[in-house]
Amino acid sequence: MPEQKMRKIQDETINWTEEITKAEDLYKFQPELTAKLDNQKEDFTDVTLLEIVLWKTNRYPEIKDDIVEQINMLRNNYSEERAKEVLRKLLLLKGFDLPMASTVLRFAVPLHLQIIDKRVYRFINEDVNEFKVPYNNEGKVQLYFSYIAKLKEVCTQKNIPFEKADRILYQLDKNLNSEIPIKY
Repeated sequence: MPEQKMRKIQDETINWTEEITKAEDLYKFQPELTAKLDNQKEDFTDVTLLEIVLWKTNRYPEIKDDIVEQINMLRNNYSEERAKEVLRKLLLLKGFDLPMASTVLRFAVPLHLQIIDKRVYRFINEDVNEFKVPYNNEGKVQLYFSYIAKLKEVCTQKNIPFEKADRILYQLDKNLNSEIPIKY
């Protein structure tokens, strides 16, 4: 099979007016954020710069207003059941999987929840060398809260302040296991 020749902008056999119109119509990269950034009239802020970075890396999450309200309710009145419900809702959002959702929860209620991380997970689980996240969201919720229970147990045993557990245990694994690669 012959190698296909790459087509270039210099190719005069292409109807460029038609192709450019088609390309413009088909471009759908993060449409809401793209429109917002294209229409930015005010001075740039740090938020604008963060939005641009997230746009470029295709990591801009679509956040619904009710999730922010629910996170704030969790902050003001923590319960594990409410935390599970917030986690389920975060997992439904574009751009959120378990590590990102757990990061939001950690900053919302650090005395109760921490970030789930590959390094910490392998470090605190005796017979586990890699971190495997279930595909389904309910499995992710179960994994996360069993991880939190284990994390609290380790913190009690080793006298680690729970609100700093993710950072301390992450760094301990880096210090003690730097020669063992993380499996992705």
